[in-house]
Amino acid sequence: MNKFHRLLLASGLAATASLMGNLAAFAQAVTGTTATVTLTGVISSNLTITVTPDNNATNLTLTPSSTTTAAKIATITAASTNSSNGLTVNVTSGSNFALRNGALSIPLTYIGEDSNVNATTFATVNSHTLPANSFPLYVTHSTSGGNAPSSSIFISYSVPSNQAPGTYTGSITFTAVDN
Repeated sequence: MNKFHRLLLASGLAATASLMGNLAAFAQAVTGTTATVTLTGVISSNLTITVTPDNNATNLTLTPSSTTTAAKIATITAASTNSSNGLTVNVTSGSNFALRNGALSIPLTYIGEDSNVNATTFATVNSHTLPANSFPLYVTHSTSGGNAPSSSIFISYSVPSNQAPGTYTGSITFTAVDN
């Protein structure tokens, strides 16, 4: 065997011994130890709500008088979730539950709901005295996964007899959240 072949053979044996030594060390490091693999997955919320404005919402009767006016402003349907804890519909207002014309305002006095989507009268039993920052609706709420009952939403207000003329606007936001 010539010198080149001996050098090649010796190099090959050294490399094999080195590799075997590293494999043994690697195998030894795993043997007798405990390893933990953390598993994580996400189930996205499948939360929906449909709020349909009533014709009254954009055509409120704003007649100055001492009586309180009640108006149906929307219906809530198709509120559903895949959460086993159900959902709640929260109500907020960008106009602080008032109709505004610049610095002038007509405060809303109540917001209420009725479990009948075809309701035409105000249901004071399921109402909130305003103003309030944010609150959950009573009817559109489910305690277990699936669909929440549909409902009609009403507001009430009084226009003072000396209210300045003009266009008064406001907004109410309905937000479905998983429980």
